[in-house]
Amino acid sequence: MKVWLYICVIAISLMMPGICFCQQDEGPAEMQSREGVVTQVDSIGSLLVIFDGSEELRFSIDPSARIQRGTDNIMLDDLESNDTVTVRYYKSTDGVLRAVLVTDNNIASDF
Repeated sequence: MKVWLYICVIAISLMMPGICFCQQDEGPAEMQSREGVVTQVDSIGSLLVIFDGSEELRFSIDPSARIQRGTDNIMLDDLESNDTVTVRYYKSTDGVLRAVLVTDNNIASDF
């Protein structure tokens, strides 16, 4: 009986290095970019929805995200429906599109 116990302990200890009980690191998220027309802005919920010509995309605005018009930093609620924007984002592990940079392509003219 003790022999089988020793054999089981040895077999398990030989298999343990191949078993990982920790969460595997997926590495950094791949950054992507999409241009489209703003269809919805929710500054309270930090949400931006754009239509890129083929589909509607919903972005959660990352707390550290920058929103720009030209060289000026603006607020999310400065964006309006029908503005053309470019969104730089990544897809988080929970499937949410998280925007890190939103550029308003409608630069106002001083004329």
